[in-house]
Amino acid sequence: MSERLSAEIDVVNDAFTSAVKSRILGALPGLDTQTLEWLVMEHYQFSFANTGLLQAAVECTRKFAEPGVSAELQRNVEEEDGHAPMYKQGMLNIGTDMDRRTEFPATTAFLAGVADLCAPDPSRSLGALYATETAAIFEHETFFEICREISERRGHAYEGSLIKRFHDIHLEDGVEQGHKDGLAAFVDLDQSGREFPGGEAIDRERVRQGALDAIEVMRVWWDALLEKTLPRRVGAAS
Repeated sequence: MSERLSAEIDVVNDAFTSAVKSRILGALPGLDTQTLEWLVMEHYQFSFANTGLLQAAVECTRKFAEPGVSAELQRNVEEEDGHAPMYKQGMLNIGTDMDRRTEFPATTAFLAGVADLCAPDPSRSLGALYATETAAIFEHETFFEICREISERRGHAYEGSLIKRFHDIHLEDGVEQGHKDGLAAFVDLDQSGREFPGGEAIDRERVRQGALDAIEVMRVWWDALLEKTLPRRVGAAS
């Protein structure tokens, strides 16, 4: 029996995300508050765009004969609804105004790259969204610590804060793990070579390629973020 595709993707994703997390959290005490604030502003752009990206994937994956994929992605859209405004307000409460952000080209390119993966190929879209939803766990773990550092440096209590609650929803309440697990069921549902009268089959190789493409897009983005923020260039692991 072949290894679950979700597990194969996780190995690649975990290598990338673990390297980034260890590097940025290892450098955290030595980074100035303005730099940490900048990182949060860039991450917020993904949060702000996320429901639109997910909705595009919902429409794309309606091409599948299996209706569960688009239904799961629609559930993710609904769970994420309202989270970006919460993120923005939570940071404003501790002194960071997201509206002061100026465009960073690498983030613009990153969001465009993810958008390109959300359509028109449904199998590739499924793989890409599985990879980005999985990486979201590491992102919230990382930004939980960054936001706590900013909050404490500015004399705000992190416990009980809106920004801590934002990250807790995604981590302790299991939103991101639920998204990962929900999509994994379909990532591992290989229908390659089969024909369905009601739509397309889930193609294992296209799912894998979509996931690997998404991890590469994320890796390039994080490489650019770390290059700008760390005192010397440290790239994410391949």
